[in-house]
Amino acid sequence: LKNSKAVLNTSSFSYRGQIDFSAMLLTDLTAGRQKRIRRNISVITDFGYFLKLIPLSEHSPEYWTVKHYVKTDGLLDRTILSINRIQNLDLWELYCRKKKQLMRIQGIKEIQERRLFHGTDIKNVDYICKYNFDVRLAGQHGNRYGKGIYFAKHAALADVYSPSSLEPLPVYGGKTQPVHSGETKIIFLARVMTGKPVAGQSHFQKPDHENPENLHDSCVDVVNHPRIFVIFDPNQIYPEYLIQYS
Repeated sequence: LKNSKAVLNTSSFSYRGQIDFSAMLLTDLTAGRQKRIRRNISVITDFGYFLKLIPLSEHSPEYWTVKHYVKTDGLLDRTILSINRIQNLDLWELYCRKKKQLMRIQGIKEIQERRLFHGTDIKNVDYICKYNFDVRLAGQHGNRYGKGIYFAKHAALADVYSPSSLEPLPVYGGKTQPVHSGETKIIFLARVMTGKPVAGQSHFQKPDHENPENLHDSCVDVVNHPRIFVIFDPNQIYPEYLIQYS
């Protein structure tokens, strides 16, 4: 990053930030604060430097915005125990690059993005937070609409694929996670570039399966009113929030 002049923009439901790598400066656009980024080669390989799992305060507007989305839009009638914002600079940069690439290829100024849910075992949280979802594991729970990574419009559907567990959440960046007694479940709320969808089929390995032209960006169950989305390129996904519930 020494000679990089890139400016990386980050955002969530109620947070906007900007990282200037040339000046090594992090700007919180929401609060109007700035701080220097340490240029220390010894920490470049430390995931705590690039990755933070930030517990949201129950009193923060961001917490209530996400909780409302999970329960109202996601239709999940469960007790929310914690909401963590995932901040992974590597994954966010890859997501932004992919977004620019698709818009350039398709000659458009905006591409459809959605916030979608993904249920999984808590043992997969560490890998997903570090490296993103792995398309090579596609098909573990079926591949009705294609051999990709599945997301749901509703958290209630993603909940089906999230088994109960006694394991605690991982810790990154020096933050501690509260320990909840009893079994809990987790789902991811991800930012997903769905773009132009097409109805999927079980043998599809990409949206336009046998067509050399990339006319579509994702597969869905029903094009007009989709509830299930299938993504074949992890760079079209940014895991944004981790929700723990019971």
